[in-house]
Amino acid sequence: MKWFHSLLAGILIGAVAWPHTPVLAIMLILMLPVFRSRYLAAFGYYMSASVGLISGTATFFPHAGFVLGMVFWMASAVVLALPYLAYDGLIRRFPAQIGPHFAGLVTVTAISILPPLGVIGWTNPWVGSFEAGPAGPVLVIEAFIVIVLLRVFGSRTWAPRVVAGVITGFFAICQVPLPALPAGWVAIETHHGLLKGPMSPIVISFHLRAVVLQKLSDPHTHVVVLPESIVGYWLPGTAAAWQPVIQWTATHSRQTVLLGALVPEGRGYADALLKIHAGHVRVLPDRIPVPFSMWHPWNPIESARMVVFGRREAVRVDGRKAGYLICYEQLLTLPELSLTFSPPEVLIGAANDWWAKGTNIPEIQRASLRAWARLWDIPVIDAVNYGYTTTVPAIPHQ
Repeated sequence: MKWFHSLLAGILIGAVAWPHTPVLAIMLILMLPVFRSRYLAAFGYYMSASVGLISGTATFFPHAGFVLGMVFWMASAVVLALPYLAYDGLIRRFPAQIGPHFAGLVTVTAISILPPLGVIGWTNPWVGSFEAGPAGPVLVIEAFIVIVLLRVFGSRTWAPRVVAGVITGFFAICQVPLPALPAGWVAIETHHGLLKGPMSPIVISFHLRAVVLQKLSDPHTHVVVLPESIVGYWLPGTAAAWQPVIQWTATHSRQTVLLGALVPEGRGYADALLKIHAGHVRVLPDRIPVPFSMWHPWNPIESARMVVFGRREAVRVDGRKAGYLICYEQLLTLPELSLTFSPPEVLIGAANDWWAKGTNIPEIQRASLRAWARLWDIPVIDAVNYGYTTTVPAIPHQ
């Protein structure tokens, strides 16, 4: 029965933490010294947090439907919980020592962040600690030390009280709002769903071009951010449709447009933001696209590029260092850690969540993005394309 309690506790933590109260995810870390089975607790946590994969996968791969969604859901929970087996093994071998608890926590954290698990490791419980800002991870480690000492020296009844106290303190700290965005930064939210047909990117481009030019006509607008891959592939026809915006920035050097597009690269493509500024277009590629749906090395044709390692520099936007995270990267930990080497002053998010309609995935994505912004104490802006409609708007008159 105690094994079942670990599983149930993990399920409850994952369910209440994501997406609305990610700070509660730290309970999985703080309760590790107490759980009977850390693996079952972690399995339950990832299973309940990632339940949106069932519907999202079925939407993205309609030919496979519900079955593939169930496979991805269960497989991801099984795999992401694997590092916790090391913690279980250490405690079974050294049941009354302090060191194995710390070794287990370090092992779990490192394996969860680094490849290969780092490429699929979303809803990392450490992200919940970022809600309290730069002090969050330190507070979790200090509380973890206290709970380990209580557990090893036999004061088991105090451990839950410590967890409750830490959670209460975190909620008090998390009331601090994020810094305000710089003046003149605008995000455009769209509801175009999946682009269908060869002409859809051109039609969408004409529509969005008019919207962007209207925003840029306001001299107080400095930066306009659009969703990920909103205009599809960046081909000559698409580039021509956006030429008026490119020309506009040539004569309005204080203004910048960040446009999501798929940029052909070799036999595949790069999922990127296009920085349109001063009459030039600069490609800002992502590093880690979604495995299976976007990155499929077994079929490099039309596969997104994957660059797991390597330092990502913040880019200059409106005179500020800006870090950017494109869609799936917002859910992970590895891309964000690479930004830490060049701390940004503004965090930019771009996503295309048409496939996640009716799931909690977009909300988890947004909560994770804001948690990182809190850790760095910087403002955040994000632009998302949702899947509420699949209609293509009419081409506006120029």
